Amino acid sequence: MNRLLMRAAVAALSVLLACGAIAADMRVSLPERPALIIPLPVGWRGQVRRAAPNLPPTVILSSITEKNFEVMITPIWSTSPDAKPMTPEFLRAMVAAAAQKAKAQAVEAELPVRDLSGQGLFGAYYSATDKAPKPGEYRNMAQGMVAVGELHVGFTVLSNGDAAAVNGPAIQMLQSLRRD
Repeated sequence: MNRLLMRAAVAALSVLLACGAIAADMRVSLPERPALIIPLPVGWRGQVRRAAPNLPPTVILSSITEKNFEVMITPIWSTSPDAKPMTPEFLRAMVAAAAQKAKAQAVEAELPVRDLSGQGLFGAYYSATDKAPKPGEYRNMAQGMVAVGELHVGFTVLSNGDAAAVNGPAIQMLQSLRRD
């Protein structure tokens, strides 16, 4: 009987982890703007770093228990009253330009740009594997940008080991960003 209960518990935990379960929402205050809400996956923690109170913060996400990944999120907003809203095409072109620059250090010959979408947001990203990471550096990277209303959110996902194990929950989290 105990083995059966143990198998059921392990199966339930596996389903939760595979579904990208959300542990809690992290609220990131932005000066004179609605906050950015980041739904943290189970086992992740977040820390906000600010160079100055009126500048965009950088949010650093990592595992509660391991040091095998780091996700950096930076919300950016326009200070110009004449700024035009970001279009999916322009955002995708910006990410494609970054992917082009990353190709020189990547194992992959091509770095395809993938679209991201969620309720009230759109974005794009690419993934790359560093062909010669220095000691202490991460081997895998996913990088891109998401537009949540007028807010542009740049992100970088760095990891060692199985990139999909980190990128999957990170992309799901980014697709669920919202404003308060």
